[in-house]
Amino acid sequence: MRLWNKVFPSNGKTARDSAAVADSAELIYAASMRKTYVDTDRTFAFLFVIQWVAGILLACLISPLTWIGDAAQVHIHVWAAVFLGGAISAFPIFLAWKHPGEILTRHVIAMSQMLWSALLIHLTGGRIETHFHVFGSLAFLALYRDWRVIVIATVTVAADHCVRGILWPQSVFGMQIESPYRWMEHAMWVVFEDIILIRSCLRGCAETREIADREAKLSIANDRLKSQMSERLRAEAEVRRLYEDLALAHDAAIEANRVKSQFLANMSHELRTPLNAIIGYSELLQLLAAKKKDLTFVPDLERIHKSGHNLLTLINDILDISKIEAGKLELELALFDVRPLVEEVHEIIAPLASQNGNTLDVSVTPEVGFVLADSVRLKQCLLNLLSNACKFTKDGHLEFAVATEQFGNAASLVFRVRDTGIGLSPEQVARLFQPFTQADASTTRKFGGTGLGLAITKKLCEAMGGTIDLQSQLGAGSTFTIRLPTYQPPNPSKGGPEIASWENEALAATAG
Repeated sequence: MRLWNKVFPSNGKTARDSAAVADSAELIYAASMRKTYVDTDRTFAFLFVIQWVAGILLACLISPLTWIGDAAQVHIHVWAAVFLGGAISAFPIFLAWKHPGEILTRHVIAMSQMLWSALLIHLTGGRIETHFHVFGSLAFLALYRDWRVIVIATVTVAADHCVRGILWPQSVFGMQIESPYRWMEHAMWVVFEDIILIRSCLRGCAETREIADREAKLSIANDRLKSQMSERLRAEAEVRRLYEDLALAHDAAIEANRVKSQFLANMSHELRTPLNAIIGYSELLQLLAAKKKDLTFVPDLERIHKSGHNLLTLINDILDISKIEAGKLELELALFDVRPLVEEVHEIIAPLASQNGNTLDVSVTPEVGFVLADSVRLKQCLLNLLSNACKFTKDGHLEFAVATEQFGNAASLVFRVRDTGIGLSPEQVARLFQPFTQADASTTRKFGGTGLGLAITKKLCEAMGGTIDLQSQLGAGSTFTIRLPTYQPPNPSKGGPEIASWENEALAATAG
């Protein structure tokens, strides 16, 4: 039982497990009882042969001959033992060997055994000793553990004593005249034994069923343990296989990353060199055209210059996302004043905002001061957000605000870019920061772009210890917010060891 509870804890035991135990226990019980029936049938087959031989010997010893005057002949009891005994034994012996374990077989055996008791009582002239054959036969029949067999046998012997006690009492009781109710006394003694034997049969069946139930539980527990062990071995083999596959995939990924990095490095060198030359020559040609006041090719030169810059930006973005994915992005964190950076970004983005007829407002709150970040990368993030706002807004309003806000338990430096452009749906917002992803295909066709800018911006903000989030409504514009940790040095107006020490502490906190 303890093993069963370990394999099938009570809180996880299901009705299916109980049904399986019940079915298995029933099969085991049926098999055990059938074996008992078959063995007992075969035992009675030999017993009938022995009783037949014993009956013949008994008849020959007690009354071998009968005399009529001087003439002697074989006594009728001898012929009864030979032929009647053979008739009583033949059919149950046949059933015991051809149909062992069947209900009909044991019921026929029970009746035949009681008929043998009646025959032996008759052969001995109703002697009291042979009446004990009835009780012995009932004890043997109890080996079946089937109370119905005992009932059949009891009915048979009671009917025999009743009929012969009335019609031929001498063959049963050894007396010519006997009370017609004498048979009931014998029947009561048989019933008394039946009560004990039937109770024993029922108890034996209950014990057999308990044993079958335990065997079923042990068998199912053993099968489950084997299944669990087999499953565990399969799982371990699968884990080993997956580990080996992961090791191979890891090695392959490292090699692929090395090849990719080498390819990108070579590509960047090979592409940047001619691109810089193209951009430089386009600028020179524009200057020459301006000196000569020949404006014929200026629009074409401007397109060449713009396309070169766009392609160079694309290459830089691809290299940045590759470095970020490879974990090789290096930031140059330093303490610097935010205001000059904001002014520089304003100067760069103002012409771009005016191209689509947009107005741009820039605001910086007085408490904004120093920040510990990579100034080049922060500038890249801000330009990405502002250029997107300019691109997706036409004849609208752009707002670029920088302030210090309390976010959680710490103060943060907040860069907020708000526009009144096309806006985004919740589904588009959910996938916007993934590499090479834009709002939808129509956005790419209409506005261009690779979908790398926002992905790079998000990675850069996180690398500098900050966050970026987006609030947008389709058709009503978007608001991008960058939050970076803010630091207030002891005395920003002074340099020296005090500021250097504070900067080192801030760098350590950012790295942690």
